[in-house]
Amino acid sequence: METINAMFDSFKHFLETPGYNKIIGEDYLIVEFKCPIKEELFTAWSECHSIVYVLSGQKKWITPSNEYLVKENQSIFVRKGAFKNQQYFEEGFCVLMFFMRDDFIKRSIDEDIARETLFLKTIDYPEFIYRINVSDSLKTLYHSFFSYLKQDKKTSQKIIELKFREMMLNICSDPNNTSFKDVLYTISKNIDNTIEQIMEEQYIYNLNVDEFARLCGRSISTFKRDFKKLYNTTPGKWLIRKRLDLARNLILTTDFTIQQICYDCGFESDSHFIRSFKKLFGMTPKQWRISKKVSLN
Repeated sequence: METINAMFDSFKHFLETPGYNKIIGEDYLIVEFKCPIKEELFTAWSECHSIVYVLSGQKKWITPSNEYLVKENQSIFVRKGAFKNQQYFEEGFCVLMFFMRDDFIKRSIDEDIARETLFLKTIDYPEFIYRINVSDSLKTLYHSFFSYLKQDKKTSQKIIELKFREMMLNICSDPNNTSFKDVLYTISKNIDNTIEQIMEEQYIYNLNVDEFARLCGRSISTFKRDFKKLYNTTPGKWLIRKRLDLARNLILTTDFTIQQICYDCGFESDSHFIRSFKKLFGMTPKQWRISKKVSLN
């Protein structure tokens, strides 16, 4: 049986891998890179939110609800979590990425646009990706980071953070980026209450319990304890059941292959999926599909 490849951990890769032009802060990371993945279609994830600015080429971000093709001089905001990327190899792809943790966003909201928060709203079901309007001044700000990324001497962390927050404030000040400002406000308000939202959004991806803990900004022990209070079960058991229920529905309502359903429901391998499905439902996915087709006829 085929094993599903582990997802590309983008934040950890750029944080720990030498050779990139990057600036590492306490709760942010700025990096310039050409995509290190050679596959045309791959799944990635990040424990941090990010702003992406494409310098050259193009790439498509794919979520369960939408697709976003991002070209040269275009920008998006991506909430923390998993997504699929489609690459185009006809031209070189180069990008600036600004990773930020929840605490960085909260600090930016509280200190930079506190007076405006009376006019902001929290979003009950935020999109995973938001397009950012790139004004001339924002484009200039994006490119200004190169002087810090490529200089030999280390720049003061305070200077870099102020520059980063100036960029955020510039985006928020643009009337075309109102949705971006609202989602930042939502993140700043929900910083300590993210488990349910993250689990419901991300269980379809092949993330393990440790990675879910990182997404929720908790140690593994704290995550398991808080999860138990919320769901009255363990994360591992909850994930298996949610993924199997989704798989059962896809088997009944689609013509997807069993392997495709295994991949789409976040299982690590065909064998693990089939074994887990049979243990819960008493038959293999293929047997279940055949039995349901017979009963419907």
